[in-house]
Amino acid sequence: MRVVRETALSLKVEVSDLTVTMLLDGETMMPADCLRGSDRAGLTDYAPGDLVAGKLPLPVRAFLVRGPSGCLLIDAGAARAWHKGLGRLGAALAEAGSGPQEVDVVALTHTHIDHLSGLVDEDGGLAFPNAERVFVATEELMAFRAEPRMIPVLPRLMPLEQGDGPLVGVVAVNAPGHSPGHMAFLVEGRLLIWGDLVHHPLQFARPEVTWKFDEDADQARQTRAGLFERVLSEGWLVAGAHLPHPGIGRLERDGSAYSFHPVTR
Repeated sequence: MRVVRETALSLKVEVSDLTVTMLLDGETMMPADCLRGSDRAGLTDYAPGDLVAGKLPLPVRAFLVRGPSGCLLIDAGAARAWHKGLGRLGAALAEAGSGPQEVDVVALTHTHIDHLSGLVDEDGGLAFPNAERVFVATEELMAFRAEPRMIPVLPRLMPLEQGDGPLVGVVAVNAPGHSPGHMAFLVEGRLLIWGDLVHHPLQFARPEVTWKFDEDADQARQTRAGLFERVLSEGWLVAGAHLPHPGIGRLERDGSAYSFHPVTR
């Protein structure tokens, strides 16, 4: 993997015949009790550097995958529907030398507010008008259809299952727990874009720690453990919606735990 270009809101890398561009939708701050221990109570034993002004920093990222067969957007950011500091996906696309008209296909890792809201613009229209297909895991189609703001997208909705390929060179990988149909996407058999598998770097040192908004905390913990080991055994690079800057890097074993090492030029 080679870094091609970096801006304040984007990072483009080459992965075989495809390029993957991290797009920063912004960063918000979350309450410290969003990280939960095995007893499901909010953590209190934070190390120096885990918190900023008593809160958990949470970047929100999407990923643009380009190749000979088209342009796929994985997740669409929070738009203005969630916390302050988010909704910069359009600016990130512009910095990366792209724009919403270039997106042919969208695939969501899951249907939480910070991943689907950017599908609709501030006027209630389609933010990506040329994306004729929007893939959502079968288990989450009902949740998507229940969101009133997504009504303009419904004619383009497509079910997504394990092993499906929303773009040539990209394959869906089941990663349930954070949500029932949570999906990761493997790019060219080398880079796993894993959505919300990790919300904070502390989860590398303590992978048993879960997130307040995991819909099935035990399953999320098991999925994380299994995918961490698979990433190491397969030698994959990783990317995630909430990973530290720039959101793409490699996972390494660190004693009985793990560590994340961001990609550099």
